[in-house]
Amino acid sequence: MPYEEELRSLSNPIRQSVIDALARKPMSVSELTAQIDVSQPVMSQHLKVLKDAGFVSIRPKGTRNIYYINKQKLDELRAFWTNHWSVLLASLNEQED
Repeated sequence: MPYEEELRSLSNPIRQSVIDALARKPMSVSELTAQIDVSQPVMSQHLKVLKDAGFVSIRPKGTRNIYYINKQKLDELRAFWTNHWSVLLASLNEQED
């Protein structure tokens, strides 16, 4: 299935919380750990998964890295799901006729 890695990366509740937090504003690891109750190493692991899946990008700012949402990737996944479900529902509607 297309987007399997991306969907798997979003299946974790902590990573969902990270996406929600970064949707409000870009943040550093320390800001994210202050908002989401996990250690810095755990947060870094989750950010790596999201970065590898393309959902999160990094922008250096002084001595810190600022993490932000890659909106293009989210739009791409949304478009895939919209099309996927539209085709599926149309197929189901045809079966009912």
